[in-house]
Amino acid sequence: MASTDVQYCENMLPQVSRTFAPTIRMLPEGLRMQVTTAYLLCRIADTVEDSEALSLNQKKELLQAYSQIFLKKEKSALPSFFDAIAKFPRETADDRLVHDLDKVMRVYHSFSPLMQTHIAKWVVEMSLGMHKYAQSLHKKRYSFLKSMKELDEYTYYVAGTVGYLLTELFSYYSKKITPPIRGKMEKLAGSFGKGLQLVNIIRDMTVDLRRGQSYIPDELLTKYRLTRETIFEQKNARQAELLFNELIRNAVEHLDKALDYILLIPKEETRIRLFCMLPLFWAMRTLQKIQFNTLSLLGSEKIKVTRSMIRKEYFLALINMRSNRLMRRHYENLRKEFNPVLLSS
Repeated sequence: MASTDVQYCENMLPQVSRTFAPTIRMLPEGLRMQVTTAYLLCRIADTVEDSEALSLNQKKELLQAYSQIFLKKEKSALPSFFDAIAKFPRETADDRLVHDLDKVMRVYHSFSPLMQTHIAKWVVEMSLGMHKYAQSLHKKRYSFLKSMKELDEYTYYVAGTVGYLLTELFSYYSKKITPPIRGKMEKLAGSFGKGLQLVNIIRDMTVDLRRGQSYIPDELLTKYRLTRETIFEQKNARQAELLFNELIRNAVEHLDKALDYILLIPKEETRIRLFCMLPLFWAMRTLQKIQFNTLSLLGSEKIKVTRSMIRKEYFLALINMRSNRLMRRHYENLRKEFNPVLLSS
C-alpha cells in the first residue's frame, strides 16, 4: 500500500462527508483508516444508487458488478467494474471517488484478511440492498416505498448495515468489547444506523420531494389523506404535520436504542464513544429544531443545526462520555423537549 493511497482516502473523506469526517478523525489510530476506508467503500455504492445520470438498469448492473468485487476474489471483477463506469460522470467529489476505487481498494487490501472480511460482508449487504431499491430518475415520482415496513428495510440496507459494520470493527479492535458485550451491541446496531438515516430523510424531505424523490411510504400518505403533491398545499398543513410527527416518532424510537448501544461501549474506549455520541446528539438537536416548527420542513431553506450548537454538543460529549448516567440524563433532557404525546409508546 502506498502512502499516497492513504493520503487520498484521508483527503477524500471530508469532501464526501461533512458529518462523519470530523468524527472519524476522533477514532483511535488502529481504527481510523479502517473506518475511513469502509465509509468510502459504502459511499461508492451510495453514489451509484443516487446518481441521476444512470438509468435503473445501469444502476442495478453497476451495483451488481460492485458487489462482485467483494463476493468473488476474481481478478476480473475490478476491471469489469471500471469498464462499466467508463461513462460515469466526474463532476462531483463523489463521482471522482467512484472512478478512484482502485486507490481505496489498495488500502483495503492492506488490512488483515479478517478485517477485509468484516468490511466486505457489509459492503455487499448494502450494495445488494441498494440494488433492490434503486430508483429510476423517470419513475422516482411514481413508485418507491409502499409501506412503513419497506421504509424500515430500506433504512436497514443504507444505514443499519453500517451499524453492524462498525460493531464488527469496534469489537475487532478492542479486547474490552467482549463477546457478551458484542452480542448485546449487535441487537441494537441496526437502530443506531436507522435512527440517524431517518433524521436525514426527515430533514431533507422537502428537497427530495421537489426533485421528484420521496422516501415517504404510500401507506403513510394514505393514512393522512395526502399525496406527494398535495402535501405542500396550505389547506393540508395539519395533516402534513401529523405525518411528519409520525416519522419523527419512528426516528426517536431508533435513537433511544442508539443511546443504549453507545452505553454498552466500555467507558475506557473514550474515542469510540465520542465517535458514536456526536452524531446521536446532533441528530437529536436536528429533530428538536424540526419539532419546534414541524411545518418548516415544507419551506425552501434546509434545516440545519447551528455551529454553536454543534460545538456545545461536542464539549458536552467530552464531559459526559465516561459517565453513562450523565449521558443518559442529557439525552432524556433533550427528549423531554419533544411533545410528550408524540413520543408516548
